Amino acid sequence: MHGLAASTQPDLPIDTLTFGLRRKPSVAVLLSSREKFSAYYGGALARWTYEVYSRLKKEIDVTVFGFPTRKEDIYPLSHQSSGVWRACQFASRIPVARRYEERLWLRTLMRRLREFDVLHIHNRPQWVAILRGMDYRGAILLHLQNDHLGHWTPSMLDDLAPRLDRVVVCSSFLSDRLALKSSALAAKTQVVFNGVNRDLFFPREEIREPKTIFFVGRLDPEKGVLQLIQAYARVLQAHPDATLVIGGATGFGTHKETAYVRQVHELANAVIRDCNGKIQFAGYIDHDRDLPSWFQRATIFVSPSLFEEPFGLVNAEAMACATPVVGANRGGIPEVLGNAGRLVDPEDTPNFAATISALLAQPDCRGQLGRAAHQRCQQMFDWKTIAGQWATLLPEIAVQRHLSLLTS
Repeated sequence: MHGLAASTQPDLPIDTLTFGLRRKPSVAVLLSSREKFSAYYGGALARWTYEVYSRLKKEIDVTVFGFPTRKEDIYPLSHQSSGVWRACQFASRIPVARRYEERLWLRTLMRRLREFDVLHIHNRPQWVAILRGMDYRGAILLHLQNDHLGHWTPSMLDDLAPRLDRVVVCSSFLSDRLALKSSALAAKTQVVFNGVNRDLFFPREEIREPKTIFFVGRLDPEKGVLQLIQAYARVLQAHPDATLVIGGATGFGTHKETAYVRQVHELANAVIRDCNGKIQFAGYIDHDRDLPSWFQRATIFVSPSLFEEPFGLVNAEAMACATPVVGANRGGIPEVLGNAGRLVDPEDTPNFAATISALLAQPDCRGQLGRAAHQRCQQMFDWKTIAGQWATLLPEIAVQRHLSLLTS
């Protein structure tokens, strides 16, 4: 575990930890009310939940609450939903009613949620006050994979702090942003990195291709696909045989032809036509079944995010496959790469292109980076390691809450 971002929680002796709970702690994981709990149709939060809690079955009793998911698609963990999901979906389309959608969702779940020692809330800080207002008295853990508190004022953060038991963030980048605004919340904030399933993502040098540049992510402006294509056009001047593969869609398992997607295709067609480029659009890639082989074949993986990506899991997945990464020098990406990748400003097209071109021309350097990336991932980003950190964290906050209730 990477420690608390500010002051530390008091250490509890072993006999105290076993005093409060004579059984496995029970945890309710709250996904967004519209996120499916599925490898194909779910997002990163659903995947995180499955990867961690599937490894904690001996230590934790867990139930996931989220959007109804077909039995043939669902992850094999206990999952429940609410019969009001249709009403919530309808309310989300009406401006006046939209503000009540989440409250309705939580209200219908509250009878069940009161049975759990810990509520693990993904990315919904506004739910903390709602749940306390509905008289939930157990431990509340807020888990942030994005900067959902970035627009909150210091006083709002100070008010949030006493209502929850722990905030877990996926990078020091996020914890540092909180610490600047609220020392009270920083004292309850802890960094635990995200992980990679290394049974799926591992090196296969025998299928590595010589000059393939790979990107995968949502096709929207903040992911920097246009900037990547612009850089690729320059790369072709030094490496006319280089191929660019763009994987991803506008949603999880779905795709819409947006104005941005049309702009991306127009630029790609121009590079193909004018620069004799080779650009392949792979579409939506099934995470477990197909994505590993794309990383394993790629010469270089690129992550040109224009926004401050809090972590960027695809970078760690590429590293697990010993694929050198050229990532944006923003957000949490530098923490993930460390010294085992190359950092660039994706809007500095000449330098972005030069960095890619240099790696394509230096197989020994690529090999060294790939091995360093693989070792870093093995040490820091294995889901088994991450799950072990949560196996310590969850009983700790459950007992601390139990003891505080006994003495209040």
